[in-house]
Amino acid sequence: MSARKDALRQKIMADHAASLAILKSIAPEQWARPVPSDEGAAWTARDVLAHLAISEGGQLGQITRCLAGEVTVPDDFDLNRFNRGSVKKRADKTTDDLLAEIEAGHAQVLAQLEKTAEADLDKTGRHARGDTLTIEQFFHRITEHRLAHSQELQRALAD
Repeated sequence: MSARKDALRQKIMADHAASLAILKSIAPEQWARPVPSDEGAAWTARDVLAHLAISEGGQLGQITRCLAGEVTVPDDFDLNRFNRGSVKKRADKTTDDLLAEIEAGHAQVLAQLEKTAEADLDKTGRHARGDTLTIEQFFHRITEHRLAHSQELQRALAD
């Protein structure tokens, strides 16, 4: 593995460990507490966990499509609608189920990084947020997104 990919892998693994430590420290009764969300939806801590469980796979799909030379997200993609819908679809999942999804998504992200050629890290595509990123930036966005939400949960639940 190149130094560039190794540094990216180390960042992904460190952010994963940090976010998982936070998520696993949340007490069962805290998952029902209301917390702020990106789109102003009335989310609980558990809803944020559900959002995180789907987000890595969604962003990984964007990476896969970008690497294949395909459109990463449709022009009319509504990220807020997608996020709200994905949380509702996971309403029957337990926190353990959602944490397992996060672990599986993390493994898939690392596997994709392993098989991504160094030169492909510079390919660009449109992220669901609407900005254009390199594949390397997509990987950063995935890991930083989960860590940021985990830290927000930690602050919100500390009150």
